[in-house]
Amino acid sequence: MIARAVISACKGSSVDIDLLAGESREDVDFYQQYGFTSKPKGNVKAIALFVGGSRDNGAVVACRGEDSDMDVDLEEGEVAVHSPFGSEIILKKDGSILLRSKDGSGKVRVEGNLNVTGGVLACKDVAAGCTDVEGTVVDAGAVHLLLHVHPSAVGPTSPSKGP
Repeated sequence: MIARAVISACKGSSVDIDLLAGESREDVDFYQQYGFTSKPKGNVKAIALFVGGSRDNGAVVACRGEDSDMDVDLEEGEVAVHSPFGSEIILKKDGSILLRSKDGSGKVRVEGNLNVTGGVLACKDVAAGCTDVEGTVVDAGAVHLLLHVHPSAVGPTSPSKGP
């Protein structure tokens, strides 16, 4: 009725799985937590349930990645949403939220309005610009806060030296 399995292919709401002794099943229902959707990458371990013990009536109810790409270092009580590609959201035990792109080197894109109540600390340049229809940043006349100067009676001020 309950079996360990390996997901060999994911088709959205169904998966193909390999069971013990070379047994496999195709198009097995794949149940995920409401509001969370994933498409497992590679061979991912899973737990399959078989209603009435029939291998023709199965459902995969949980899966987990075993490779190092899915390792997230959490402290007790913390929660993470993450991918094998390095992006993660961590709800920290101190109440803060860490949003990180791949190794901190990728981009985080916000579509729609971003309202911030409180301060904003930027450790790199902040620029106001726009994007074209393909989503490419167009830096026409943007104001770069680290490069920004002001006119003064003795000439323009020096750009910021940053943090």
